[in-house]
Amino acid sequence: MSEIMSIVIPVYNRANELPRTVRSIVAQDYRPLHLILVDNNSSDHSLVVCRELQQQYQDEGLRIDLLQQPKPGASAARNMGLEHVESQYMMFFDSDDELHADAVSRYMQAFAAHPDADIVGSTIEFHNGERSLGIAKAVFTTEPEAHIIHGILSTQRMAARTEVIRAVGGWQEAYNGWLDWNLGLRLMLHTRKIYWLKTPPVATVYLHPHSITGRNDMKGYEQFYQALQYTRRDIVASQHPRKQRLERLVIYRQALLAARIVRESSKSDTELRALSRRIFDEAMHDEKTTLAMRLFFPLCLQYASRGGRGSGTIAQWIIR
Repeated sequence: MSEIMSIVIPVYNRANELPRTVRSIVAQDYRPLHLILVDNNSSDHSLVVCRELQQQYQDEGLRIDLLQQPKPGASAARNMGLEHVESQYMMFFDSDDELHADAVSRYMQAFAAHPDADIVGSTIEFHNGERSLGIAKAVFTTEPEAHIIHGILSTQRMAARTEVIRAVGGWQEAYNGWLDWNLGLRLMLHTRKIYWLKTPPVATVYLHPHSITGRNDMKGYEQFYQALQYTRRDIVASQHPRKQRLERLVIYRQALLAARIVRESSKSDTELRALSRRIFDEAMHDEKTTLAMRLFFPLCLQYASRGGRGSGTIAQWIIR
């Protein structure tokens, strides 16, 4: 019998989108699969849809388990699913995206060909519901600096050894923003044994305004700020030889967050503008911020707040 691949999907108010996602799992050309759906106290009829999909598609090669997590937050649901995984390999996926039919087989072939790999990373494509927006930026490296800047490991584009996900503590439940980015960094601090599937994409990710990543309100920005603070603590607690530089790159991300708030808020929104100033001032006066960073950050704020991209390349050169 082949190795089982477990797929954990948190579900919160995705009654309309979930069937498309589950059908993409059913269409995988790899078996056996263990699909774990975790309803996160949905207020629509997502739980009913989960049960219907379980009854409709479960068979000998596709085991479908349905769990219920009342604690709010996708991380709590994902961690419950993680506890339920019994296989050597696993992946997380979101309840409104599509996994391409050969995705799992490509992951498992990669693990078989590279038995020392802890993680297999991949690429994804974006879709706005009407048309493809192209392939996401990808940097194929094991260096955490690149992940801090570009976010190269995320829910939809990696599979991993279950023991490695558990070794880094699973998902952070203290906040609800940039969760993939935080987990990806903790994984890269833990292991360099990453193999990349460079092309083609393994999944289609649908962009919509209901994602926490897309939130442009006070609560959303505060969650992103918390993600930065918790991630710095993870770096400090690590044994990585370049952790001082990694911390400084997170401070750069803090300056970028301030620029994002300016870009996405109106000039009349004094509360958000004040938040942006506070976040930026903290970055400027952080004890780890160097003179070069203090000269660079104001330029970065002006450039990024006007929609400019690509400052990360300069940041990696300036920040040491």
